[in-house]
Amino acid sequence: MMRPRIAAVMLLALTAVLPLRAQLVSGRFVTSAYTWEQFDTVGTSATYLRAFQTAQVSVAQGDLSFHTYLQGALNATNEFGDLGRIRVYNLYLKWANIGNAVDLTAGRQAVYAGVGAGTIDGGLVRARLLDKSVTVVGYAGAPVVGRYDWISQGWDKGLAFGGQLTTSALENTRVGVSYVNWREDRPSYTSLRARDTTFAPYALPIEVNDQAYQYIGGDVQYRFQSKVSLYGRYDYDINFDRTARFQAGARFDVVDRLGFTADYIYRIPRVAFNSVFSAFIANNVEEMEFGAEYELLPRLRAFGKVARVMYDTDESNRWTLGLNSGYGSLSYSGGDGYAGQLQSVTLQAAYPLADRMIIPNASVNYASYRLSADDDREDALSLALGATVRPSQPVSIDVQGQMLTNRYYSNDFRLHLRFTYWFAEQLTLF
Repeated sequence: MMRPRIAAVMLLALTAVLPLRAQLVSGRFVTSAYTWEQFDTVGTSATYLRAFQTAQVSVAQGDLSFHTYLQGALNATNEFGDLGRIRVYNLYLKWANIGNAVDLTAGRQAVYAGVGAGTIDGGLVRARLLDKSVTVVGYAGAPVVGRYDWISQGWDKGLAFGGQLTTSALENTRVGVSYVNWREDRPSYTSLRARDTTFAPYALPIEVNDQAYQYIGGDVQYRFQSKVSLYGRYDYDINFDRTARFQAGARFDVVDRLGFTADYIYRIPRVAFNSVFSAFIANNVEEMEFGAEYELLPRLRAFGKVARVMYDTDESNRWTLGLNSGYGSLSYSGGDGYAGQLQSVTLQAAYPLADRMIIPNASVNYASYRLSADDDREDALSLALGATVRPSQPVSIDVQGQMLTNRYYSNDFRLHLRFTYWFAEQLTLF
């Protein structure tokens, strides 16, 4: 079980094995606030404030380190009384480079290993073999789901385990295979129901099945002389006995300043094997996209993409044209078909002043859309104006005002503030 005192226990464990030398303590603290006015009825409104405090701290000494990533959220104007919440995204110990080949981590950590992706309370081992041309990753732990509370499920309530093997033994090629078996326990709950013809309410216990996934997959990357890059991926759903995802992509840099891209993806929604949604038919979606990029000037690049999305009985198209520079971008996007009709133009800009101590930024977006051919066309305009101020190297202050206007909101205005502090210090505590 993951409890608040686990941080102290892990720190004590860290100090017990640290050799007597300096520790590097690094991280950042981010304080942010977001406020807006909401109209619940005509002429009646309320002002809302959401505040967040994020802390990312790492303590490292040689090959041993301790890592945390915590976030506190506060709703200052919530009539339901849910004033605050703490989320624990990372809290783990790491012992790196054991025997110049193995890394071990234990605690709450994110997993990215092919078909296996998520957060677990458990352990992970990464081994580099055969002159580091082969990497093997294995992990096991209790899945962290929902609100990322201090307390997670025990291994008896849910278990995720899997691994990935990757190799770069072939020249210019990376090949990987992976497996995951993920089971999440969903707690039961009660819900009010109407009793027979009297419609008298009563509490009915609802039992929820575990969420279970089991996948195996492989991926290949190939690059030739920095001119050609190829990628392929295949995921197989073992529980449903079907292809879950197939993806292929390519990039060709014909000359130094001109490149073309092509991508294809086939996928089926990831549905838990024994959930209520598994009783419904899940149709696949196919998507093809082609693009081109051209460098007009060292700081100016033009790009264009067009894609076709194919559903079971319908299809959609989308396209994007634009310019990217070192100080901003201008783009036009559109789409039609089953996903609706859209035309939009976006302009974003940021320019550093006073030796990058002040960076004003602004953006404007206009969109014209309708959800189907039978609906009326709608318009929306959004504006944002702000700046980033860096009075010193470790301190950054961001402020931005945002406004939206459409048929539903004549002037929806929002304000975002953020204060960031970076630090890195050498200490001799242990």
